[in-house]
Formats: sequence, structure tokens, C-alpha cells
Amino acid sequence: MRDKRKRPKASREGESLPRQLSKPRNNDEFQLLKAIARKIHRELSALGKPVEWLAFESETSRATIRRVFDADRNVGIVTLDRIAKALRYKDIVDFFKRF
Repeated sequence: MRDKRKRPKASREGESLPRQLSKPRNNDEFQLLKAIARKIHRELSALGKPVEWLAFESETSRATIRRVFDADRNVGIVTLDRIAKALRYKDIVDFFKRF
């Protein structure tokens, strides 16, 4: 049986579908993202490094780091792992152990 929900179609063959951006759905999720952002910001300040340094070290864009700080998008686990390692944590697990 086929799924009858409508899905957006790519406009031309070979083009990908529009990217879905994931936002927090409720206040608890938003507060969690803000708490993560505050911790990252504190760690970055303690190292005396700018946002550009964190973006370079974590191999992410400056815009992604800004979105983390603004808590306007859900943060991917791989991105958080890269940020944690850039901040001198062993990995994301170590980052959250000290959360």
C-alpha cells in the first residue's frame, strides 16, 4: 500500500528536495538548547577564543556556531561532537558529563 501523503517534488530531475529545518517544538527544548549554548559560550570565553576560531577548529561554519548560540535550530549530534572536541573535550559524552 502506498503512502498517500503528499511530498514536495524536486523541480527538476537530479535536484534535491527542499531542506527541512528543525526548530525546537516547545519551551523545554528551547531551554535545553539555550543551556547547551551557554556552556559552549562559557568554554569559548574561558579559552579566550573568538567564534571564528571555534568554527575553524570544529570544521563548521561561523553561521552554524551562531545558530547554536541563538538556539534557533536543533543542533546535530555530529556538530556538537565537533564543537566539544574543539573545546578540548574528549568527545560529546565528556562534554555532557560535565554539563
